Amino acid sequence: MTRSEIALLLGAIAGRDQRTIGDADVLAWHEDLGDLDFADARAAVSRHFRESTDRIMPAHIRRLTRIIRDERRASTTVRALPPGKLEDDPDRDARIARNRNRVREILAEYVVARSVPGADEPPLTGSDLIRQRALDRSRAEKRSSRREAA
Repeated sequence: MTRSEIALLLGAIAGRDQRTIGDADVLAWHEDLGDLDFADARAAVSRHFRESTDRIMPAHIRRLTRIIRDERRASTTVRALPPGKLEDDPDRDARIARNRNRVREILAEYVVARSVPGADEPPLTGSDLIRQRALDRSRAEKRSSRREAA
């Protein structure tokens, strides 16, 4: 909490137990409560005055803030994480096979779309296709340069 939040907290306390507050009070309480969340500290003050008639001190607020945080954690539900790479996942093998087949289908469609129509031999794939395209480009450039020379 900031010093201004500590002053607001002390103001809420003073409204209940008629204490006087000064700069020294704010500094002293800031030393004791500065690391707490303001909303939790306000809830702790409210809870203290609902349950006790004792004059509130920083130790009361620290204890009640811890209880409030523990209650919040206990009521919070945690979603289960998906299984990690090294954990058992019964769907992993089926998912990998499904994805592998889908990639093969896409590559086959691509090869068919890029193949030369009417060719009797099976379409080239991978490095063979790249090599064939490079040869075709080289031959086309040689023919072009012969025409220009003639």
